[in-house]
Amino acid sequence: MFLIIYYFLSSLVSSTLGTLIGAGGSAILGPLLLLTETSMGTSIGAKNIIGTSLACVVVNSISGSYRYLNIGTVDIKSGFIFSMIGIPFSILAALTLIQIDTSNFKIIFGVTLILITIFMIYQSMKNDVSGDSGNITNLNNKFLSEKRNITTKEGQEYEYTFSMGLAAFYNIFLGFIATFFGIGGGIIRTPLLIYISKFPVKIATATSVFSLLFTSFAGTMVYWIQGFYDFNLFLPAAFGALIGAQAGAQVSKYLNGKWIIRILALVLLSMGLLLIAQNL
Repeated sequence: MFLIIYYFLSSLVSSTLGTLIGAGGSAILGPLLLLTETSMGTSIGAKNIIGTSLACVVVNSISGSYRYLNIGTVDIKSGFIFSMIGIPFSILAALTLIQIDTSNFKIIFGVTLILITIFMIYQSMKNDVSGDSGNITNLNNKFLSEKRNITTKEGQEYEYTFSMGLAAFYNIFLGFIATFFGIGGGIIRTPLLIYISKFPVKIATATSVFSLLFTSFAGTMVYWIQGFYDFNLFLPAAFGALIGAQAGAQVSKYLNGKWIIRILALVLLSMGLLLIAQNL
């Protein structure tokens, strides 16, 4: 019973924060379970944690996308394109992880999270990413340039221009790396959409959660067909993800874009350092 409550609460908190920052919840749940696996005495195994966490991303993304679509902050066209590009590489990543030794997986995961944090901090020092002005335009990206005009249900307008060609390129990488680590991809996609493609922060967050649904589902199917999942973990975690996604999407309406970035950076850095420290 204790483990059921622990899995539920861990997923609830992870999903709330994950949806708030466009990370899909598992980006926090996965590292947290890897960190506490030994101390909690669960011995689930890294591959089972990854497969189950990615399944929770699917649940989180369904719930979060529903809320964000109602708010009106999802760039639906871009989200579908990002997903279709990422799905083949998501499947490839799942097939790759099944075949490799995961003894150093936690350290590699930790280093990856820290590198993402460094990238975010570096870019935030160069750019204004408040994301709430509603008029962010990237004039430098001309490769398959697309312009978006999005108006939320509350009447806030967002206008931005970005390179679909560049976004498509880094979503190839995201499709692989996100499923390989079982994090869904939002924790990487969100800062890339903000800093590289110049999406408004709230549009980037919502669109990231939306696109996670399709790529995460593809990777989850491969993991589960191969038997890398744990139902005792999935059921309470999925319930927590369902509730947390609604809470995170709702809170995002009232939180300034700069705070979303700060929360994301703090979570990534903390998880990365702890994973490395625990496994050296």
